[in-house]
Amino acid sequence: MTRTEAITALLRRPRPVRDLLAYELRGSIVQLLAPGTTAPTWTATPQLLAEALDTAVTRHAAAEAAAAPGDGHALVVHYDDLDLVAACQCGTPLGRARPGTPLDAVAVPWERHLAIGLPLARATA
Repeated sequence: MTRTEAITALLRRPRPVRDLLAYELRGSIVQLLAPGTTAPTWTATPQLLAEALDTAVTRHAAAEAAAAPGDGHALVVHYDDLDLVAACQCGTPLGRARPGTPLDAVAVPWERHLAIGLPLARATA
């Protein structure tokens, strides 16, 4: 489902927002009219409609994020005998560095790995 479809689904619901309070009727209102009639399906203030749309889009984004693959791209550094060994969280090996030296030797390849976006190689252990 795209964001547009999520918004459309919200607008087509019988009651996408709460009922209006009497004082809210003094300001601008938005109505959805039923097909072929002048009878409103629902009525809302622009503020209420904006809040409902924001909620729908936020829920849609959260659902998409939850459905995304779990491969991350964090820089993972671990100690191995005398060296610090670096790899990306996705499994791409990035190199080694001596303890006490700057991690530029592994950070630069990691940044290049993120920027280029080449197909990810899996490390074999």
